[in-house]
Amino acid sequence: QGDQLYSQRSESEGKKKLEDAIKKYEEALKEIPKDNKKARAGVYIGLARADFKIARYFTETDAAVADYSDKGQDWAKKAIDMDSKSAEAHYWMGANLGIWRGVNKASFRGGLMGGGIKKEFEKAAELDPKGLYGLPDMRIAEYLLARGDAEKAQGYAEKAVKIAPEMLVNKIMLAEILWKNNNQLGSKKLLNEIVSQKDDVLPGEILENRETITRAKRVLNNIANHNDPDW
Repeated sequence: QGDQLYSQRSESEGKKKLEDAIKKYEEALKEIPKDNKKARAGVYIGLARADFKIARYFTETDAAVADYSDKGQDWAKKAIDMDSKSAEAHYWMGANLGIWRGVNKASFRGGLMGGGIKKEFEKAAELDPKGLYGLPDMRIAEYLLARGDAEKAQGYAEKAVKIAPEMLVNKIMLAEILWKNNNQLGSKKLLNEIVSQKDDVLPGEILENRETITRAKRVLNNIANHNDPDW
């Protein structure tokens, strides 16, 4: 039931769907024996994932982002404690840490310069090299770009697109990196590919792809008006 509600996050009242999913996951935990580590890890991952989605797509204040992503980190840590070889657990730890640190920039949580966040994504990519829609590699590219290493970031972004081109955030990350690497033609080509897609090109990621399409349209409009791209 929790997974079903989570899958409805792109529909109306998406935040409520996720909140209801969290309630179902918490109910499930009460029924799962303490020694069933695999099952409990799966539910912890569901909770970490749902908290991240609320923080990322359905909050309006930094305080709310911090609250949900903080809870997401706690659930991800529990998942890692249950199953340290879960790529999903490490990915959602990194994702929640990253968004939390985005609104708490003075904190050292996640390591100096966010190196601990990068390590979580690297671990996820190591454990499941072609899974998770290429998102671990995309996040590593994002980290490297933020650190000013656009050249190295490009390789990770290209890998993410190769793994899952239908996960449009991979393409917009590569488009941004290409732009920073002075390949404007390649960047615009990717942006136009994104806006030509329907948001249900990947049925399980409609919310995420919908937002990426909106971002790509905004960036193309910036470029058409000779403004700096607002990535």
